[in-house]
Amino acid sequence: MVSGLRDMRTKAINQNAILSLLLQHRKPMTLREVTHKCQLTYHQVASCLGALRQKGMVRRVRTGLYEVTEEAKLTELSPDTQIKILKEQISELENQVKSLVARLAKSNVV
Repeated sequence: MVSGLRDMRTKAINQNAILSLLLQHRKPMTLREVTHKCQLTYHQVASCLGALRQKGMVRRVRTGLYEVTEEAKLTELSPDTQIKILKEQISELENQVKSLVARLAKSNVV
């Protein structure tokens, strides 16, 4: 019983460490990079990433490449950091809209 609780606690700590790493890195990371940075075994990282995927906290970009989901970023970060991320996303969307408007204006001129 105690061993089972210890295993659950260790898994939760490992998942938290992996999630924190991915949040700090801000870009997708390979399973190998996560394994190296967290100093865990391949199996431990793969297991934790699988559990985090099931919880909707991490998504697989492609085989062996993982990133934190937008939902997880917002639930795991402080309100100030959430605001900063949302402002960056809004700015990025505004730039995309400006680019699309400029392309549309160009295509109508020709």
